Amino acid sequence: MALLAQAREAAGSFIESLPNYLCQQVTTRSVSRSRDRFEAQDVVTANVVYENKQESYRDIKVNGKPVGKSMMEIGGSTSTGEFGTILIGLFHPATAADFQFSKNSTASGRAAAVYDFEVERQHSAWHVNVPGQEIIPAYRGAVWIDKETARVLRIEMEAVAIPKGFPMDHIETAVDYAPVRLEAQTYLLPVHAENLMCERDSSACSKNVIDFRNYRKFSADSKIVFDPK
Repeated sequence: MALLAQAREAAGSFIESLPNYLCQQVTTRSVSRSRDRFEAQDVVTANVVYENKQESYRDIKVNGKPVGKSMMEIGGSTSTGEFGTILIGLFHPATAADFQFSKNSTASGRAAAVYDFEVERQHSAWHVNVPGQEIIPAYRGAVWIDKETARVLRIEMEAVAIPKGFPMDHIETAVDYAPVRLEAQTYLLPVHAENLMCERDSSACSKNVIDFRNYRKFSADSKIVFDPK
């Protein structure tokens, strides 16, 4: 379990090690009526600014049109937290995640050890929202840890024991991390994420595929322009 202990320590220092930066977030939102064949509905773009250990979303657009709303107010399926909340929450002592070694594998071209994990509802900090309702479910999943650096390369999570009164009965998310160079240093940052939610007793699902692009250092005079090409 030495690697797992190192990964926990690295996750704890994740936020402290990050500089102020900005990037472009591109989210393709799709729906399905059969849980396996999805059709793209729209594309949400945003400028993500990470400043003083907090992330904010600016210049949010849907299909290229400004919406003048926050990410959680634009309607449809949205998510936040890919930049650190998921990673830090998984390894936080209060989460009390139960880790079990599963197998050796690879992620982002790196040799990795895969650990399965479970988190009980009373220790969970995963907030899932639909209009008018919110739950904090128990969850299980897997985490890929770089064998050399003890950094997390991928996290997969699936909600379990979802209350029967909640309109969704299947909820899962995954985040991939990869080395990103910001000026003279390299940091492990999220580059891709996917979220899936399916309606209870139905084959209808929504899926978000998120890509993070064009990372760079952020300063007071920084500017970022989204170019879809």
